[in-house]
Amino acid sequence: MTLLTFLTFIFVIVLLITCVYNFVMSPMVLCLLDGDCAGVSFTSVQGMYSRMIAVACFLSFSTLLCKYCTTMPVYEKNIEAYEVYSPTTDTEHRNRSLFHLFLTVLYLSVILPINVLRLFILYRSDSGTVILIFFVFMYLENIGMSMTETHFVIKCRTLDNKFFKINRDLEHLGREIAHTSMSIVEKTVAVGHRVFYHGDFYGPNVHSIANAIEIIRIRHRLIRDAVYVLINLFAIPMGLSLLNLCVMTLFDIYYQVFSVMGAESRSLIFIYMWLLQYSIRFCIIVVSAHNTTKQVNFNPHMYIET
Repeated sequence: MTLLTFLTFIFVIVLLITCVYNFVMSPMVLCLLDGDCAGVSFTSVQGMYSRMIAVACFLSFSTLLCKYCTTMPVYEKNIEAYEVYSPTTDTEHRNRSLFHLFLTVLYLSVILPINVLRLFILYRSDSGTVILIFFVFMYLENIGMSMTETHFVIKCRTLDNKFFKINRDLEHLGREIAHTSMSIVEKTVAVGHRVFYHGDFYGPNVHSIANAIEIIRIRHRLIRDAVYVLINLFAIPMGLSLLNLCVMTLFDIYYQVFSVMGAESRSLIFIYMWLLQYSIRFCIIVVSAHNTTKQVNFNPHMYIET
């Protein structure tokens, strides 16, 4: 086990503990924030925001904890096998790194500043240690789920690019086959109904059409298997993320309108920034999954069967 893997494992365990803590402490924190404990219970609708985050985060990371160590190596092996037939170029590596950097900076810019400002205001207003720890844990869970989303989106983009290369090669091969067919027809007409093909369709030449078809078939199968592995690993976490983003949007609006969980003490900039954050994260997940699916379904008439 590498140091990075060990630290990630510790981070996940800490997140799971914070989820349990926040789920249990949610009614008490709501009571302390609003100063009215009469209508607050463990099943209070007003406390569902933090509990939904805790439950979604707990289930998401529990799933990853159970599946990641056995599932991700299969994904990596498929990608490594694909690289044998179509190595990633330096330009593609650079573009992937730039996309990773852009996505990380985007997520940090819409998550960290507004949450740190909120914690600073709570600290300056002497809200109490319990409330401060509660919000630190809640924002930590939110960051943890956003890290999972980032990892998923990067994997999706990797598969998207590889499917794009496969589809591009399919188009090129289709034009080559069409050109070869036209040449055969021209030669057939020239010799009078006798077909003479001097190409190397089944010969040992590595550039033959038969070899090209077989290589594309293998590449397509490897990446398709990688997609299945990715779906198996991230289906539940991404589903929970999308559900959680929708729920957080609804409850942030609800809390702002009805002045719940200290909403009356914060500026409207908080609700605007939080809604912007949820919208960006939701759109990135959906668009990434859609683009990958679009590449898989591209040009179905030239789909190569395994």
